[in-house]
Amino acid sequence: MTAVNPYVRSQLRHRRRRAVAVVAAVALGAALLIALTSLGSGFREAARAPLAGIAADLVVTRPDEGTPSEQPGRGVRQPFGLATFDSGEVRQMDTVPGVDTAVGSLQIWDFGPRSTITIAGVDPTQRAVGPGRILHHDLIAGRSFRSGEQGVAVLDRHYAAFYDTKVGQRVTVGERSYSVVGVVEVKDSAQTAASNIYLPLAEAQRLAGLPADRVNQVHVQVGNSADTEAVTAHITDRVGRVSAITPDSLVQIMGAVGRISARFSTIAAVVGGIGGLVLSWTALRGLVSERTREIGLLMAVGWRRSHVVGVFRAEALALGLAGAAVGIVLGVALAGLLSYIPAPDLLPAPPSVAGHGEAPAAESDGLPVSVSLTAVGAAALVSVVGATGAGILAARRATRLKPARSLVSL
Repeated sequence: MTAVNPYVRSQLRHRRRRAVAVVAAVALGAALLIALTSLGSGFREAARAPLAGIAADLVVTRPDEGTPSEQPGRGVRQPFGLATFDSGEVRQMDTVPGVDTAVGSLQIWDFGPRSTITIAGVDPTQRAVGPGRILHHDLIAGRSFRSGEQGVAVLDRHYAAFYDTKVGQRVTVGERSYSVVGVVEVKDSAQTAASNIYLPLAEAQRLAGLPADRVNQVHVQVGNSADTEAVTAHITDRVGRVSAITPDSLVQIMGAVGRISARFSTIAAVVGGIGGLVLSWTALRGLVSERTREIGLLMAVGWRRSHVVGVFRAEALALGLAGAAVGIVLGVALAGLLSYIPAPDLLPAPPSVAGHGEAPAAESDGLPVSVSLTAVGAAALVSVVGATGAGILAARRATRLKPARSLVSL
């Protein structure tokens, strides 16, 4: 009917308050879907971040189940509660189905009279995974270690700045002096391998009084990140009980909000979208109900039921498109605001940062929230289809009344 489009335009123009209510309801559902989906993706990315910079999917350690031994109050020692792996066990991890690479490293602490520093022993030949990747990719001054090199060290940028130490100078660890050959900036995406000082693995083993084949951390790269739990189980079968840092375990550290957002963001987004649809259905039903007399008059003068439903379908489609557009803009804006939420500190800072005030901690970045085209498309589809469907259902319900009854209804 040629009168349909002018009629729809006139209704939208003269019933602005009701139209705005429908658009707001649709927009709310679309915005919630986008914002909640983006929040979930942000928590998932935050959980992956501490491992992403070292190209690892899990960091494996072995809890020390033996009787605590007498430890000196000062000097170099292993972190409390950690036992070691030998080179044979690292090779066993490397051959686990699904594992691409397993690289061992050694973390030790140096308890000094005024501060405690962390030292990482790094295999100079391993640059693809683990702390060796940091020394290869994130240097800001100098160079990394050469194979077989001794008596050298690379410093973390904050540590070097705090102690005003530059490339070419020397640093003392325990009772040994090392030449500084490089300075590295450890980014948030590599926090699982953060240390104050990096030494060649053989140097760190000698410093800690350990055999040459001993490490206490193994950085594992998995072919498919979804297989991390299965890989951890296989590693446990081969080398005994281990503790593994994985993205899932980091999500657990985030607490209830992080777990819900990361694991159930899709469900939460769908619930938000449904809530918006319910509101839009309520508004559209009210829009149709207040025009019951009008519908009866149209049908009395010869309009068919399909014509009336077509009018409301076109009207609901227009309102749904407007609501989707507003909701997408609002959802993207909300996601942008969510990115200012500080990303959770999933890993403890090195001792010199954590408890002794000897080095500045890195600033915490915001939550890595991003808006995906999938979320935007889903929000638009749900908004338009939902609003149009709600308008059609409401109109069909109204047109079931006989014209005479519609004319006398309030």
